Amino acid sequence: MHDVIRDMALWIACENGKKKNKFVVKEQVELIKGHEITKWKNAQRISVWNSGIEERMAPPPFPNLETLLSVGGLMKPFLSGFFRYMPVIRVLALVENYELTELPVEIGELVTLQYLNLSLTGIKELPMELKKLTKLRCLVLDDMLGLKTIPHQMISSLSSLESFSFYNSGATIGDCSALLEELESLEHLNEIFITLRSVTPVKRLLNSHKLRRGINRLHVESCNHLSSLNVYPYLQKLEINICDDLEDVKFIVEKERGGGFAAYNVVQSNMAKHQNFCYLRHVAICHCPKLLNLTWFIYATRLQFLNVSFCDSMEEVVEDKKNGVSEIQQELGLFSRLVSLHLSCLPNLRRIYRRPLQFPSLKEMTVKYCPNLGKLPFDSKAGISNSLQKIHGAQEWWDGLEWEDQTIMQNLIPYFVPILVFAITIEV
Repeated sequence: MHDVIRDMALWIACENGKKKNKFVVKEQVELIKGHEITKWKNAQRISVWNSGIEERMAPPPFPNLETLLSVGGLMKPFLSGFFRYMPVIRVLALVENYELTELPVEIGELVTLQYLNLSLTGIKELPMELKKLTKLRCLVLDDMLGLKTIPHQMISSLSSLESFSFYNSGATIGDCSALLEELESLEHLNEIFITLRSVTPVKRLLNSHKLRRGINRLHVESCNHLSSLNVYPYLQKLEINICDDLEDVKFIVEKERGGGFAAYNVVQSNMAKHQNFCYLRHVAICHCPKLLNLTWFIYATRLQFLNVSFCDSMEEVVEDKKNGVSEIQQELGLFSRLVSLHLSCLPNLRRIYRRPLQFPSLKEMTVKYCPNLGKLPFDSKAGISNSLQKIHGAQEWWDGLEWEDQTIMQNLIPYFVPILVFAITIEV
């Protein structure tokens, strides 16, 4: 935001300057001194970006403070008592404070807190006192690589929790089944973002009707011995990385039956043929050498971003040889909302899809180190989307492509952007 616009916004927010220091914003300040912080005692919202706070200071009371944001700062460990007098605070975000390695136990006194974000901090252990935050509705613990564990029964004590984000943190290494059990006990939980790194918790998550309905973003990593993965329609973002034994991904839909829920693989049954179930928008799949295809994408009608790489066995992204895939594809519109397609290091990939596709929303396509991908699913009848901006690839690969007719090649040439690729050995 431009400085003038920001200052005007703050002036308006402070009721034309009548309530000075009601909103405090500090950016790119090397070190904020203690005497300046004492001037903020009546603030309702404080935002500190890429700035340091003096370590040796006696924290003043903040009786009116509702929001405290500290992003990308050089905040040292808090002095005892920093959180002791914030009686109405609702939002606390301490993000990208890498030198912050611990939280004081006084954080448990912030009983009005509803949102807590500790992402990208150096915190190694969460204090058990967090269980006192019974009004907390959102807890974000993403990219906390130093975090070793979450205290037992801490999460289950957060009775108001609605959203829980635990993405790419150190404590997700190993069996997280106990954590999932606590999440399952939370009555109001309806949104989960999580990384899982072993087979047992993955199965525990997907076998729980409550948890899988709440999963929004799922990252499955380093799960050897996981041969098949079920994807449910509530998921919006899926990342799969380094799953050496994964052979199949199935799209599963649930129908209520006899007081419970029954699951159906919709690629094998045609029950979802005329319906739009899937909310999936982002998919990234990397280092799954046994995965053959992603035919279930015919039901991912809202998919916008797709990245597939290092899947050595994959020959087609979507296979249309069985189960009426081509007919269903025509009804649902395969890749009709796809914005970005990235394919790399797929040595056996021969085609994206056997039939031409319209790609009405596609803006960019990137193809790298896919030596056998000799044809793109475009033809002159399907035409070219007005959204298309770029097709990235090696010049040698582009020159070797086959075309149904020269018209489509000529139409696509203006969109091709050659990229430099380095010689690497790919086993075919």
